[in-house]
Amino acid sequence: MRNRSLLLGGACLGVSALMPALAAAQSSSDLAKIERMQRQMDQLQEQIKALKNEMAQAKKKAAEEAYAANVQAPAKTSPVKAPSITDHVKLTWGGFLAAETLYRTRNEVSDMSSSFTTIPFPFSPLFNEGEFRGSARQSRISLLAEGAIDPIQKLAGYYEMDFNGVGATSNFNQTNSWAPRLRQAHFTYDNSDWGFHFLGGQAYSLLTQNTVGITPRKENIPLTIDGDILAGFDYTRNWQLRLVKDFGPMFSAGVSVEGPAQQVFTGTGAIGNSGTINGLIVNFNNPGGTYLGSSGFTNTFTTDTAPDVIEKAAFDPGWGHYEVFGVQRFFTSNVFACSVVVAAVCPTPFSTTNFGTTSSKTTFGAGVGGSVLLPVIPTFLDITAEAMYGKGVGRYAAGQLSDVFVGPDGSLTPITEFSAMAGIVGHPWVGLDVYAYAGIEQAQDNFFLSNAGVLTGFGVPNAVNTGCNIATAASFTGGVSNCAAINKQLSEVTVGFWQDFYKGTYGLVRGGFQYEYLRRESFNGVGGAVSTSDNIFLTSLRYYPF
Repeated sequence: MRNRSLLLGGACLGVSALMPALAAAQSSSDLAKIERMQRQMDQLQEQIKALKNEMAQAKKKAAEEAYAANVQAPAKTSPVKAPSITDHVKLTWGGFLAAETLYRTRNEVSDMSSSFTTIPFPFSPLFNEGEFRGSARQSRISLLAEGAIDPIQKLAGYYEMDFNGVGATSNFNQTNSWAPRLRQAHFTYDNSDWGFHFLGGQAYSLLTQNTVGITPRKENIPLTIDGDILAGFDYTRNWQLRLVKDFGPMFSAGVSVEGPAQQVFTGTGAIGNSGTINGLIVNFNNPGGTYLGSSGFTNTFTTDTAPDVIEKAAFDPGWGHYEVFGVQRFFTSNVFACSVVVAAVCPTPFSTTNFGTTSSKTTFGAGVGGSVLLPVIPTFLDITAEAMYGKGVGRYAAGQLSDVFVGPDGSLTPITEFSAMAGIVGHPWVGLDVYAYAGIEQAQDNFFLSNAGVLTGFGVPNAVNTGCNIATAASFTGGVSNCAAINKQLSEVTVGFWQDFYKGTYGLVRGGFQYEYLRRESFNGVGGAVSTSDNIFLTSLRYYPF
């Protein structure tokens, strides 16, 4: 036991004796490590210093080379770009180049836009003449400018033109120099926080159907190649000031004041500017002045004194798009009443001795209408339909039946009219659109017995139609034809398709074909009612580079 204690004590003494030596050895090892780390840091600092020197030298050399280049070739330097409005406005070009043809079985002496109200009757030499046209005049250029004032407010401007204008010397003889034509030119202001939208300029009328809401450039225009679109389709493109308010995502309402143009009936039974009725001389249109016409032009312009007013409400409940609208119009004429009346009319010839009084007369027209756009099979099949009824609204339908005629007191009397259109558009596969439309426009007669005992007005039953179906030497030379044929109804059925041939990096190439059947019918007259029709075949090849 004692020996074990002695051994344990000796071990403790040995360990105690070794501790200073071990501590000294450890201290020596740490010192060596520190010295190695110090040397490594010194080496790293030297490398950093050398790298800094190299970078400084490189910068100095680059600056010297740039200075030398500027001195030797100052013309190649680029100036600092000044701030530009285009830095904040996005510009988007649009439009297409068109190569189109048409063939009519009746010669309307027209181009890619048909004249629905002048289809020739059999008495005319044009009745048995086909009409072929090749045209690029529907080629179109557009420019959209958009600028965001802030995340809520946006300004935009849109300009669109084609070459369907007609100059004083335009013809197909050699150079085909057709005048550019303004289609649309308007600017808009949109405030998404208020749901407020403003439009000013020339655009499609507010009553033209949209595809969603009441949104410019989203009009639901039929897919026809014919530039006059479709009988029964309601539209104009004219000056307007438009205000629209969104009441949530499903309902919008708008009002616009739009440029007027009264279509006054001047056919059989009507009183023209130089005619008289009940001792009155009536003025309702005049040749254009310096800035509306010039030498060589025969256009006349009506005596409009107030804009048309249109209201519309649009609904997008989640399936389909629905619209209702109303339009109010104002028709003005200036009337001269002779002091002396002979046989119920002013004495003729008219001279400075025919004294009298003058007065301005304004009458009112109004109409209502609506439309629907239904995605029966989304992305595959759509149905569209619209209708309008009113007095003095013929101008707003594509066929352009008359709005008014001169009444017994010299005022312009509105004509009651109805128009309707329906269509179906299919998309069997991406890049193919197939369409079929049918439309109608119809006017009601309105006439009276003048003080001289003569039926006067619109659609008079004593209009002579006996010569409409008989060709004579006189009818071929522009003489008397005995064919009044006052237009009562226009109707159309059309079918066609558009096929994309290429769509990719270099734009879009598409081609289309359309067949349309047009029919024109008259009111009853002496010899009964008469009618005529036209078959039209159209093709189009268009390249959209943008």
